[in-house]
Amino acid sequence: MADANAANAFSAYFFAGAMGLIGLSIVWYFELPLNFDVTDREFNPLTFIPVVFVLIALYSLLKAIRDTLRVRKFGTTTLVCGPAIAGRSFAGSLRSSRDLAPDGDYRVQLRCIRTYRVGGPVVVASGTQRSTYKDELRWQETVVVPSVSIQSSVGIPFAFQIPPDALASKGPPIYERVHGNVRWILTVSAPMRGLDYYAAFAIDMHGAGRSE
Repeated sequence: MADANAANAFSAYFFAGAMGLIGLSIVWYFELPLNFDVTDREFNPLTFIPVVFVLIALYSLLKAIRDTLRVRKFGTTTLVCGPAIAGRSFAGSLRSSRDLAPDGDYRVQLRCIRTYRVGGPVVVASGTQRSTYKDELRWQETVVVPSVSIQSSVGIPFAFQIPPDALASKGPPIYERVHGNVRWILTVSAPMRGLDYYAAFAIDMHGAGRSE
């Protein structure tokens, strides 16, 4: 399994383009004057709406550039592991396509994140009130691997003991506003000169009692 840096960069570029296009389309369609003087009689508060879309686009663009630089600097990291099953040991290694020379130790972290709905949807006189979704960290563990003892291209080893009551993966491996969605994310990071090393993977966790 290859890390998600390249895929995340592509998605962020696409999202940034979409948000920027929406912002510009609002200005063109409603013929909004770019007047931000709130004391002016001709000031239209709707002018700030496309600004919000453009700011979101810029933020997404910065994330895309960061992930692109990571791919260029570190190459691709590959995850080699056994099945992830609740109540058992989950072990494997992370192999970088280029040998790394970090300034500190590697940190391999496994997290379980559950998405849940807060209130709503509630039907009101003016329409439907949308639900609010939040993320809940259900389980987390970090393994520190001394960088002086391994060669990253050969493999950064890790092992986690998954609790028996761990939630099984449910829904897509990426964030989605769906109540009860459960994501398991494995990350590896290390401090380096300039841009820090980082790679992320979606783990398919199975419930306890699953046979090999």
